[in-house]
Amino acid sequence: QIPVPVLRISATQHPVKAGLSDAFMILNPAPDVPESRRRTIYEYHRVELDTSKISSRAAVEFTPLPTCLQHQSCETCESSELTFNCSWCHVLQR
Repeated sequence: QIPVPVLRISATQHPVKAGLSDAFMILNPAPDVPESRRRTIYEYHRVELDTSKISSRAAVEFTPLPTCLQHQSCETCESSELTFNCSWCHVLQR
């Protein structure tokens, strides 16, 4: 159960994010404390949900789009009609 409607939650006090994202993390030495590391997360793709549709007892289903990894040859990769620009790696055969 959601105790407070999501649209009533203040973004300044607690930002609400719903969806999926791809990211990678890099650990860098913190300049002020040499023994510690600062974690930096770089997000490179995000699929956001409409927060007005979040409610108690609701579910969301994500259906993945086709990717380049499904192709087994250079010809099928480069002739595919995916929504992004594919290229074939001869070293990896992908």
